[in-house]
Amino acid sequence: MQYKAFIDEENCIGCGKCIRVCPTDAIVGSKQVLHTILPQFCTSCSNCINTCPTDCITLTTLGVALSEQEELLLTEKKQQRLSRNQLVPPTILFPRSMSTSSATTQKDRKQSIADAIARVKARKNLAN
Repeated sequence: MQYKAFIDEENCIGCGKCIRVCPTDAIVGSKQVLHTILPQFCTSCSNCINTCPTDCITLTTLGVALSEQEELLLTEKKQQRLSRNQLVPPTILFPRSMSTSSATTQKDRKQSIADAIARVKARKNLAN
C-alpha cells in the first residue's frame, strides 16, 4: 500500500494545471469543473501537488503501489494519446463506433469517475 493523491474538491478552482502535469492521466475533469484523481492510475509522483495553485492536492488516499512497468505503460499510453491528438483532427478523435476493447476501457473509466463522484457525495452527506 502507498499513499495516492487526493483533491479537496471544495478548494479546487478547476484550473487544469494538475491534469497537464500528470504523467499517467490519473486526474480527470476539465477547466472550471470538478477534478478528481483515479487512484488506480496515480503513481504518487507529486507533480500535481507541486503545480496546484490552491494547494488542494495531498497524498492521503491509500492505494496499491504500481510496479515500475505499470507506471511506464501508463506514461506511454498518455504520450501516445497526446501524439495522436496532435496528428488527428478533433472530429476524428471520437468516432461514433468504437471497438470492443476501446469501449471496455471507456466503460471502466466512466465507472471510475462515477465511483469518485459517489465518494464525494457520500463525504458531503456525512459532513451535513
